[in-house]
Amino acid sequence: MWVESISYIIAFVVSAGMTVIGIMVSYQNYQFYKKPVFATLLYHQIFLFSFFIYSIWGNTALRLIIRDLNLSAELIEKLAVFIPIIGIPFMVVSWFMLLKFAFNLNGYKFSKAFIYAYFPTLVVFVFTLAILIQKEILLIPADPDLFVVRILVVLNFLIHIFFTLAFIKPKRNAPLLKESGFNKKWAIFFLLCVVAYSVIMSFFNIYGFISICISIILLFASGVFIPVKIWMHSLTQETTRNIDFDAFCKLYEISKREAEIILEICSGKPNKAIAEKLFITLQTVKDHNYRIFSKIGVKSRVQLTNMVREKTGEFSNR
Repeated sequence: MWVESISYIIAFVVSAGMTVIGIMVSYQNYQFYKKPVFATLLYHQIFLFSFFIYSIWGNTALRLIIRDLNLSAELIEKLAVFIPIIGIPFMVVSWFMLLKFAFNLNGYKFSKAFIYAYFPTLVVFVFTLAILIQKEILLIPADPDLFVVRILVVLNFLIHIFFTLAFIKPKRNAPLLKESGFNKKWAIFFLLCVVAYSVIMSFFNIYGFISICISIILLFASGVFIPVKIWMHSLTQETTRNIDFDAFCKLYEISKREAEIILEICSGKPNKAIAEKLFITLQTVKDHNYRIFSKIGVKSRVQLTNMVREKTGEFSNR
């Protein structure tokens, strides 16, 4: 008995530590890159671990408490099902933030149609499942915990397939994808990790409390993989933050003509003066500006100048 209690305490401490790491590292990523897409990743972590703490540890604690109480087996089964289901909204929002992060990172934007369809679809699914169980149309198997886990595992796996698809064919101008260091290779590796822990979670209680604790730790560990990978990449960027202008242009696939225009913009020249100096039309300058902004991921000349100054150290006195 005491071995089981200590195992759960250790698993809780480790998973709580991973929760703190995931949220703090996500916040550091947002502070480093200062891009909305990394705020989305931070929200994903908050909602993901809120679900884990409430539904996993809440349910585990409940089972440990009520097993010594004189409750009917039917009541225990229903509690085991409905406690995690109540926490589903946290997971639904977490999944949405994860998909939004993946598609925004790869240069895509969510349409309003997807947003309007996503939440109602999952909400209807959850309530339908709850009603079917309540009306005993869908019978709870002998192991209700495993029943709930397998449903969530299937949904989670489907969400991560869509997550990976965003990395298979990113938009050509997706500068944040390069900056983050989380590319197609790592997305596929992460999907393989999801497959691995999905199989393990589907049989999480095969060896009793030992396999339960291992499954929980593995699940929390997978949750911090993305922000930690991006954070580790940011450390390499921090050490080589001041690159020369040629390396900056190579990083963002800037052409020779676009590089000339960037230098003129950073020197403070308006579009008309740039056109006259480079012997091109004003419209051509504007077209180049649009492509430059798209490649680098900025929306204005000021942001562009700040980005060049931050990355290369040039124009720091202007």
